[in-house]
Amino acid sequence: MRELIAQRAPGNHTADSVCVTVGANGGLLGSMLVSVDAGDEVLVPDPGFPTYEAITSLAGAHPVCYPMSADDSFRFSVDALEKLITKKTRAVVINSPSNPTGHIIPDSELKGLATLADAHDLMVISDEVYREFYYGKRCPSFLDVSGRGLVVNSLSKTEAMTGWRIGWTVGPPEFISAITAVNQHSVTCAPTLSQRVALRALGASAEERAAGTRADFSQRRRLILEMIDDQLGLPRIEPEGAFFVLLEAAPSGDSLGLALDILDKTNVITIPGAAFGEESSRFLRLSFGATEACIFEGLQRLGGYF
Repeated sequence: MRELIAQRAPGNHTADSVCVTVGANGGLLGSMLVSVDAGDEVLVPDPGFPTYEAITSLAGAHPVCYPMSADDSFRFSVDALEKLITKKTRAVVINSPSNPTGHIIPDSELKGLATLADAHDLMVISDEVYREFYYGKRCPSFLDVSGRGLVVNSLSKTEAMTGWRIGWTVGPPEFISAITAVNQHSVTCAPTLSQRVALRALGASAEERAAGTRADFSQRRRLILEMIDDQLGLPRIEPEGAFFVLLEAAPSGDSLGLALDILDKTNVITIPGAAFGEESSRFLRLSFGATEACIFEGLQRLGGYF
């Protein structure tokens, strides 16, 4: 499986550049543990997946949020990131396409980040689990621009294999060796059954299947955006990738209170933007991972609420 992942990853890699992990979370935690020491600082996105701050703390380091403003559609900026680098900074976490914003970091910004990481001797931990979900230009990988990052991926999203807990990290062999040690002494290995299924999933038909999934999700994306505009009339962020839409529905910033009230009155689950950071506290995250029928029904109910 490591050989197959190495062949499919951007760039030139061998099996020594790959560690198979228990889901992407196993890859993220292992990557953090081998990249930082206690007391170091790690730059994490705001808004961003809450796990990034958690694993930074588990490693004994301090998370420092780099804000991506709603006023700029939550776009990543190397220039803004650079201003937060100190002597204690050892790693940067990126996520493209982003959960929750759907923003894709363009190739130009990835190249700038690679240059910045080289200049300051930083490790870039790139979470790319949504990389096959893009709705325009293909989402670039950090591996396209640099060989020094640790790139994490899984089959949870592309193959809907969340419960199978299969993921991997690609990066420099000396770091992969250390992640493998973390793997061995914490969870031993990813389940053998899951790895055998993953071998089939990563086989010859993987790209064709991903293209079919992308076409389905593109249709669901169109539906949810049209219904938000027609039924709700609230500002929203148009996602370039992943399968989420941020809806600006809580001007006070109390997105948790709003989400709970919506659940109580409509039985529709939304995720409060505050869960992902201060920058998205005015927003609700909606998913278009469900069927079109569920999306339609959910937006109809939200239309009645708003």
